[in-house]
Amino acid sequence: MYHDEEVTFRVGGSERKALMRTPERLCRTPTVLVSLTADRRTSLDGEDYRRVPDIFLAAGHRVASFDLPNHGERANAHGKGLDGMAAAIEAGEDVFADIQATGKALLDALSGRGFLPGGFALFNGVSRGGLSALHVMSADARVLACAVHAPVTDLPTLREFSRLKGTALVERSNAAALVERLAGRPLFIAIGCGDVRVGAEHCFDFYARLCAGARGNAPVLFTMAGNSHAEGFSQDVGYQAAAAFLLARYAEAAKPARAASAS
Repeated sequence: MYHDEEVTFRVGGSERKALMRTPERLCRTPTVLVSLTADRRTSLDGEDYRRVPDIFLAAGHRVASFDLPNHGERANAHGKGLDGMAAAIEAGEDVFADIQATGKALLDALSGRGFLPGGFALFNGVSRGGLSALHVMSADARVLACAVHAPVTDLPTLREFSRLKGTALVERSNAAALVERLAGRPLFIAIGCGDVRVGAEHCFDFYARLCAGARGNAPVLFTMAGNSHAEGFSQDVGYQAAAAFLLARYAEAAKPARAASAS
């Protein structure tokens, strides 16, 4: 059992909302998992997307999500979904800088309400939400660890963004542009080897770049046979492995906080 509440916060002069879900029974030192997919409700209630958040709820942690640009309540004149995001970028709007700012502002709001006792949170993202989660992690050291599933790593591979290949704003939004800030950070990457929607080869290249700069703390790559964007493809084992990875990273980081509370 759990209860939901809207967390309202501001990014610049704009009001933003996050959906936060709190389990009936919290663990001793609960943190927050922020999970991103598209809109905040889909991220926590979608049949597949809720798998990692549900594991965290069962473990006694809070989960939260916010709408990505042009998704949910943030649809605008540029349109909605990936088409809207592409149109916004084509018009010169840096939607991934917006995602970074939204993630940072949400962490500020959660910290201010005492929901981050260790000073950090965990992030999870699927497809476009995976690239979004990577952007937040690259911009904020409070993201302790991140798991991404079939992540977009090269935007022009998506048909919605193909016309924008080579543009400066897209190039600096691609995952490759984040490597310097992510190398050595705790990252879990899951993808189907035959994923043509996001281009598995681009994900593998991103992983190799991270490994090259990791200095002994390489990311985890979890591969599965098949196309992880195909209808009927099961990512259950990947979601379970991701949740185990994130919970283990948090358990290790939370040891000092638990020791201090026990003394």
